Amino acid sequence: MKGITLIDYEAVIQPHRGPDGKIISGLVIGDTLHQNQALILHLHKGELKERPMTGCGISDMLLDNDPIYWRTLIREQLEMDRQTVTNIKITTKSIEIDAQY
Repeated sequence: MKGITLIDYEAVIQPHRGPDGKIISGLVIGDTLHQNQALILHLHKGELKERPMTGCGISDMLLDNDPIYWRTLIREQLEMDRQTVTNIKITTKSIEIDAQY
């Protein structure tokens, strides 16, 4: 999926000016699959005003011992974002997501 590219949760802006000096383009457009997955994992429910039910709040996983709950929550959230989830693997060091739009 193409969309506005983010770096450190800020839009990437690279203005290009026409011969008359006016800005003709500026926002960088690119593949947003991985950044959307990262945002969904990072956000807590209620943080995104436009979609208050979006988010996993992955920081709460730190002291939790129920990986099945988190795997189910992550799958549900990604599917709500219209991603086709093939596999989610949670280990003590990482979360591996195999999903596509």
